[in-house]
Amino acid sequence: MNARQILLGVAGLGCLVVGTLVQGVGTGITDAFSGSGGDYILVTGLSVLALVAAVPVLVSGRESQLDQTETPDTETPIDTPPAGQSFDETIQGWRFRTPIVGERTRTTIKNRLRTAAVEVLMRTEDCGRSQAQRLVRRGAWTDDETAAAFLGRPQQSTLNTAVAALPRRQTPAEYRAHRTADAIHAIEHGESR
Repeated sequence: MNARQILLGVAGLGCLVVGTLVQGVGTGITDAFSGSGGDYILVTGLSVLALVAAVPVLVSGRESQLDQTETPDTETPIDTPPAGQSFDETIQGWRFRTPIVGERTRTTIKNRLRTAAVEVLMRTEDCGRSQAQRLVRRGAWTDDETAAAFLGRPQQSTLNTAVAALPRRQTPAEYRAHRTADAIHAIEHGESR
């Protein structure tokens, strides 16, 4: 206990003692209070004094013993690119489109698509990895001849592929990569084989 709490406790006890003494003094004091406006003036005065003494105790105890926790900042969502964005950016990049310089990029995309096709076949056809790889190598994994040829064996740009890519403003390699990705997506969602 600190000095202020002790002092206020003593003041409260003093008020109690004064009230008790005044009550037993006699009729002279009682008559004086009755003549000035009521029997309860003394009790009202002592009550007001007790309330005034209690307010600082209540306020000081509330401030010193109350520990509050602050809420943390809300979490913000992490921005993630949409599915396939890196694939699209790579396909549309100049390295993929350039015939000689882009061979390494085209090989990387082919390997990614080949891996995706094998994994999709394993899930949808309920076959092992080696069987799915054989299907992809032979071109028997899809009915789309362009996609099957893109992953199955190295193929030079044919006239048919170049003509089909023209209206889409794509190079033949871009066209074949998009057709392959579409074929993988169709198999994954059960639309076709």
